[in-house]
Amino acid sequence: MIKLFDYFKKLEKEDRIMFFLIITTIGNIFIAITKFVLSLTIPSLWFFINALFMIILSFARFFSIRDYAITKDITDKNEIKRIGYKNYLNNGILLVVLGIMYFLVNVYIYYKGTNTNMHEYLTYLVALVAFWSIGSAIYGMIKYKRNHTPILKAVKLTNFANALTSIMLTQIVLLDTYANTEIYNSNLMNGLTGMSVGIVIIILGLYMIIGINKVNRVD
Repeated sequence: MIKLFDYFKKLEKEDRIMFFLIITTIGNIFIAITKFVLSLTIPSLWFFINALFMIILSFARFFSIRDYAITKDITDKNEIKRIGYKNYLNNGILLVVLGIMYFLVNVYIYYKGTNTNMHEYLTYLVALVAFWSIGSAIYGMIKYKRNHTPILKAVKLTNFANALTSIMLTQIVLLDTYANTEIYNSNLMNGLTGMSVGIVIIILGLYMIIGINKVNRVD
């Protein structure tokens, strides 16, 4: 552990960010697999969908990390820029597609409901993971907001999208487990919140696509 910490301190600033992202990506994949298993044992279609989204976004982060590692061995600045812009654009397109899918899934929830009742300790675990996700995503966006490397910006935005889906899952679990259905229409609340999250993810993707096109025009 001490050697690992010493290695981390010797890294350049951007390399430290990527090293941290590698660790968190591994953690996200583990959480996504756990959610997938839970979706089969509860069972819960919504848990399965959330796990699937998290797996896809985790692999998007993995490819961003891979592309970043490739650029470290390249001296041609134009080639580094091309790889970074391509990665940024691909992540933007992915977010638009996932956002549309997420929106449509929540339209279904609006009409059909979720029914994800589970034991209390699992509910607390889901909430803990969600708040850790949104906290780390916001921290990364604030701390590294001046870093304009396309690949790192792509990772930060996909992290934020992933955190939004985790928060949404927490709301669904809490309402389905504890809400009084005679007072609260959980289907309405979950559906509308989920559709809003889907729209935000689409906007993030469009922001990336439009933003990278502007950069290309400037270059």
